[in-house]
Amino acid sequence: MTQIQIAVTAPFVTVDHYSAITGIPKGTISRYINEGKIITKRKDKPKEKPLINMVAMNQIAAREAEQLVA
Repeated sequence: MTQIQIAVTAPFVTVDHYSAITGIPKGTISRYINEGKIITKRKDKPKEKPLINMVAMNQIAAREAEQLVA
């Protein structure tokens, strides 16, 4: 079994930062959040900005990579 290690620089990032590091447009990111394709931290208040859970997103990416390699 192949072992994958991913360094996460921040556990949560804003939509703006996620857009900058992935190259995905902010509108697409918002749509993916609404569709459940991008995992966010639960909001304490309805008007809070969404924070993308980078730990969860990297775990999903690692699992998908393992499936492709296997």
